[in-house]
Amino acid sequence: MDKILIEKMDCPAHVGVTTEERAKPQRLLIDLEFQVDSRRPARTDSIQDAIDYSQVAAAVAEVCDKQPYQLIETIAERIAERVLSDFPTAGTRVLVRKISPLTKPKADYVSVEIVRP
Repeated sequence: MDKILIEKMDCPAHVGVTTEERAKPQRLLIDLEFQVDSRRPARTDSIQDAIDYSQVAAAVAEVCDKQPYQLIETIAERIAERVLSDFPTAGTRVLVRKISPLTKPKADYVSVEIVRP
């Protein structure tokens, strides 16, 4: 099985456990990997036979923007559900990084990674 990777999609989202965290959008970087059979699109060189990456990115952005979330785990799960339902893939891996989280000591990011068949 082949893989398509889209890395470090910059998606702002209202996310956090506290109201203060959710008050303004926070920066998320999202990596997405999905399993495909790329032989046909490689032969035809046609977007009609391939997954349109811009549509995948738009779906990810829509999930991030849809509602406020408390947990990045929820965002990762919703992205996986959306990818699996809207695109022809046998499975997906989603990595969500919350940049500059409110942690002490300070961290560059916190992340969650999920894999769904």
